[in-house]
Amino acid sequence: MEYNIPAEHFITVIKEIETCINEHQFQVHFPIECRWVKADDITISPANGRDSAYIAVHMYKGMAYQEYFDAIEAIFKKYDGRPHYGKIHTLQRKDFEQRYPGWQRFVNIRHRLDPKGIFLNDYLQKMFGRN
Repeated sequence: MEYNIPAEHFITVIKEIETCINEHQFQVHFPIECRWVKADDITISPANGRDSAYIAVHMYKGMAYQEYFDAIEAIFKKYDGRPHYGKIHTLQRKDFEQRYPGWQRFVNIRHRLDPKGIFLNDYLQKMFGRN
């Protein structure tokens, strides 16, 4: 799981993650990865309009991860987190609409360029299809 958060919340979020891991005694065997990016103006980029920090949490294949990811994701959500599209997250379309000012603009452009939805799989239909 990897989320993008506003850069100004980085230290607070990292401290909350550490507290969460310790309180729940999660058996984490993989480092937490962090990286920084400058704000951009790409319509549905997680860094749209804000300098950002990406924070990623992982578990090795076969290890229990759901409770850990759920707890960490709650922290990310609290700080207006935007998930990495290709990694585990629980956000739905309504969540993305709230987090991305240009979401509907992107959906409209996508529909104009692919009106029959041939580039949509089931997941993308839920995210980008017409309501």
